[in-house]
Amino acid sequence: MTTNCHKPTEEEVDYVMAKMAASMAESGEDAFRKIFKFYKRRNPPPDLSNVIDFSRSAPSDQVVPAILDVGGVSDGEAARVGLQPVRDWRAFGLHGYPGFTFISNPFLRGSKPFWVTQCLKVYPQKPNVCNLDMHMSPSDTEDIWDKSVLSLSSGSPCGKTQAKTLLEKLRWVTLGYHYNWDTKRISTRWPST
Repeated sequence: MTTNCHKPTEEEVDYVMAKMAASMAESGEDAFRKIFKFYKRRNPPPDLSNVIDFSRSAPSDQVVPAILDVGGVSDGEAARVGLQPVRDWRAFGLHGYPGFTFISNPFLRGSKPFWVTQCLKVYPQKPNVCNLDMHMSPSDTEDIWDKSVLSLSSGSPCGKTQAKTLLEKLRWVTLGYHYNWDTKRISTRWPST
Protein backbone atom coordinates (compact mmCIF):
# COMPACT_ATOMS: atom_id res chain seq x y z
CA MET A 1 0.00 0.00 0.00
CA THR A 2 1.36 3.42 -0.89
CA THR A 3 0.43 6.69 0.68
CA ASN A 4 0.46 9.98 -1.11
CA CYS A 5 2.37 12.48 1.07
CA HIS A 6 1.14 16.02 0.65
CA LYS A 7 3.47 18.87 1.62
CA PRO A 8 1.21 21.67 2.84
CA THR A 9 1.37 25.03 1.11
CA GLU A 10 2.18 28.22 3.04
CA GLU A 11 -1.51 29.17 2.88
CA GLU A 12 -2.53 25.81 4.37
CA VAL A 13 0.03 26.17 7.17
CA ASP A 14 -1.13 29.75 7.87
CA TYR A 15 -4.74 28.54 7.95
CA VAL A 16 -3.95 25.69 10.36
CA MET A 17 -1.89 27.98 12.63
CA ALA A 18 -4.71 30.58 12.61
CA LYS A 19 -7.29 27.90 13.48
CA MET A 20 -4.99 26.59 16.23
CA ALA A 21 -4.53 30.10 17.62
CA ALA A 22 -8.29 30.76 17.49
CA SER A 23 -9.13 27.53 19.31
CA MET A 24 -6.49 28.28 21.93
CA ALA A 25 -7.86 31.78 22.43
CA GLU A 26 -11.32 30.30 23.00
CA SER A 27 -9.99 27.82 25.54
CA GLY A 28 -7.82 30.47 27.23
CA GLU A 29 -4.53 28.84 26.21
CA ASP A 30 -1.71 31.11 25.08
CA ALA A 31 -1.15 30.74 21.30
CA PHE A 32 2.45 31.91 21.53
CA ARG A 33 3.25 29.36 24.25
CA LYS A 34 1.66 26.51 22.26
CA ILE A 35 3.66 27.33 19.12
CA PHE A 36 6.85 27.85 21.17
CA LYS A 37 6.39 24.40 22.71
CA PHE A 38 5.75 22.89 19.26
CA TYR A 39 9.14 24.10 17.98
CA LYS A 40 10.98 23.34 21.23
CA ARG A 41 9.81 19.72 21.54
CA ARG A 42 12.33 16.93 21.11
CA ASN A 43 10.20 13.82 20.64
CA PRO A 44 9.03 13.81 17.98
CA PRO A 45 11.17 16.64 16.65
CA PRO A 46 9.19 19.46 15.03
CA ASP A 47 8.77 19.74 11.27
CA LEU A 48 10.95 22.71 10.28
CA SER A 49 10.12 22.64 6.56
CA ASN A 50 8.09 25.85 6.80
CA VAL A 51 10.61 27.78 8.90
CA ILE A 52 12.17 30.67 7.00
CA ASP A 53 15.96 30.53 6.73
CA PHE A 54 16.90 34.13 6.01
CA SER A 55 20.51 33.19 5.30
CA ARG A 56 19.28 31.33 2.22
CA SER A 57 16.24 33.43 1.42
CA ALA A 58 15.81 35.46 -1.65
CA PRO A 59 12.83 37.77 -2.01
CA SER A 60 9.66 35.73 -2.59
CA ASP A 61 5.92 35.94 -1.98
CA GLN A 62 6.57 35.80 1.76
CA VAL A 63 10.06 37.34 2.17
CA VAL A 64 10.37 40.90 0.91
CA PRO A 65 13.34 43.28 0.83
CA ALA A 66 13.23 45.74 3.74
CA ILE A 67 13.83 49.39 2.99
CA LEU A 68 16.29 50.88 5.48
CA ASP A 69 17.06 54.55 6.07
CA VAL A 70 20.71 54.60 4.97
CA GLY A 71 21.06 58.21 6.16
CA GLY A 72 19.79 57.40 9.65
CA VAL A 73 23.25 56.40 10.90
CA SER A 74 26.49 57.74 9.42
CA ASP A 75 29.15 55.27 8.31
CA GLY A 76 31.44 56.62 11.07
CA GLU A 77 28.81 56.13 13.79
CA ALA A 78 28.13 52.60 12.56
CA ALA A 79 31.84 51.69 12.45
CA ARG A 80 32.39 53.07 15.96
CA VAL A 81 30.04 50.41 17.36
CA GLY A 82 31.21 47.60 15.06
CA LEU A 83 28.55 47.81 12.37
CA GLN A 84 28.86 47.88 8.61
CA PRO A 85 27.47 50.90 6.76
CA VAL A 86 23.67 50.56 6.65
CA ARG A 87 23.71 50.55 2.83
CA ASP A 88 25.59 47.19 2.96
CA TRP A 89 23.10 45.43 5.25
CA ARG A 90 20.94 42.62 3.85
CA ALA A 91 17.53 43.31 5.35
CA PHE A 92 14.27 41.45 4.86
CA GLY A 93 10.68 41.80 5.97
CA LEU A 94 7.75 39.41 5.89
CA HIS A 95 4.68 40.13 3.81
CA GLY A 96 1.76 40.72 6.15
CA TYR A 97 3.94 41.51 9.19
CA PRO A 98 4.59 45.27 9.12
CA GLY A 99 7.48 46.37 11.31
CA PHE A 100 9.26 43.01 11.27
CA THR A 101 12.82 43.41 9.95
CA PHE A 102 15.52 40.75 9.82
CA ILE A 103 19.08 41.98 9.20
CA SER A 104 21.46 39.18 8.25
CA ASN A 105 24.84 40.90 8.16
CA PRO A 106 25.13 44.11 10.21
CA PHE A 107 28.44 43.37 11.99
CA LEU A 108 31.97 44.26 10.97
CA ARG A 109 34.50 41.44 11.15
CA GLY A 110 35.78 41.09 14.71
CA SER A 111 33.01 43.13 16.34
CA LYS A 112 30.80 40.29 17.58
CA PRO A 113 32.63 40.04 20.97
CA PHE A 114 31.66 43.68 21.61
CA TRP A 115 27.99 42.91 20.92
CA VAL A 116 28.07 39.72 23.02
CA THR A 117 29.46 41.80 25.90
CA GLN A 118 26.68 44.35 25.43
CA CYS A 119 24.04 41.60 25.48
CA LEU A 120 25.38 39.91 28.60
CA LYS A 121 26.71 42.81 30.71
CA VAL A 122 24.99 46.01 29.66
CA TYR A 123 21.50 45.31 28.28
CA PRO A 124 20.24 43.22 31.25
CA GLN A 125 20.75 46.25 33.53
CA LYS A 126 17.76 48.31 34.67
CA PRO A 127 15.62 50.02 33.46
CA ASN A 128 15.53 47.30 30.77
CA VAL A 129 13.11 44.43 31.33
CA CYS A 130 14.14 40.76 31.21
CA ASN A 131 12.51 37.35 31.72
CA LEU A 132 13.87 37.17 35.29
CA ASP A 133 11.89 40.24 36.42
CA MET A 134 8.61 38.35 36.67
CA HIS A 135 10.14 35.76 39.01
CA MET A 136 12.41 37.88 41.22
CA SER A 137 12.56 41.23 42.95
CA PRO A 138 14.30 44.10 41.14
CA SER A 139 17.23 43.96 43.58
CA ASP A 140 17.76 40.26 42.78
CA THR A 141 18.05 40.99 39.06
CA GLU A 142 20.52 43.88 39.36
CA ASP A 143 24.07 43.26 38.12
CA ILE A 144 23.30 39.86 36.60
CA TRP A 145 26.79 39.66 35.10
CA ASP A 146 28.62 40.42 38.36
CA LYS A 147 26.46 37.97 40.31
CA SER A 148 27.12 35.19 37.79
CA VAL A 149 30.68 35.56 36.50
CA LEU A 150 32.45 34.19 39.58
CA SER A 151 30.38 30.99 39.60
CA LEU A 152 30.78 30.53 35.86
CA SER A 153 34.56 31.00 35.88
CA SER A 154 35.18 28.70 38.85
CA GLY A 155 33.21 25.73 37.50
CA SER A 156 31.47 23.20 39.70
CA PRO A 157 33.62 21.65 42.46
CA CYS A 158 34.31 17.89 42.39
CA GLY A 159 31.49 17.03 40.00
CA LYS A 160 28.81 18.59 42.19
CA THR A 161 26.08 20.33 40.27
CA GLN A 162 25.51 23.97 41.10
CA ALA A 163 22.30 25.90 40.73
CA LYS A 164 22.12 27.82 37.48
CA THR A 165 23.38 31.37 37.67
CA LEU A 166 21.16 34.30 36.75
CA LEU A 167 23.10 34.64 33.51
CA GLU A 168 22.32 31.03 32.61
CA LYS A 169 18.64 31.65 33.36
CA LEU A 170 18.53 34.85 31.29
CA ARG A 171 16.55 34.26 28.07
CA TRP A 172 15.59 37.70 26.79
CA VAL A 173 15.94 41.41 27.44
CA THR A 174 13.67 44.07 26.01
CA LEU A 175 15.17 47.41 25.02
CA GLY A 176 13.05 50.47 24.29
CA TYR A 177 9.32 49.90 24.22
CA HIS A 178 8.48 47.06 26.57
CA TYR A 179 6.41 44.09 25.53
CA ASN A 180 4.22 42.64 28.27
CA TRP A 181 4.26 38.86 27.74
CA ASP A 182 1.21 38.39 29.97
CA THR A 183 -1.10 40.82 28.17
CA LYS A 184 0.66 40.65 24.76
CA ARG A 185 0.70 44.45 24.64
CA ILE A 186 3.48 46.95 23.94
CA SER A 187 3.91 49.83 26.37
CA THR A 188 4.29 53.11 24.54
CA ARG A 189 5.57 54.80 27.70
CA TRP A 190 9.33 55.26 27.49
CA PRO A 191 10.99 54.64 30.88
CA SER A 192 12.64 57.70 32.41
CA THR A 193 16.37 57.37 33.09
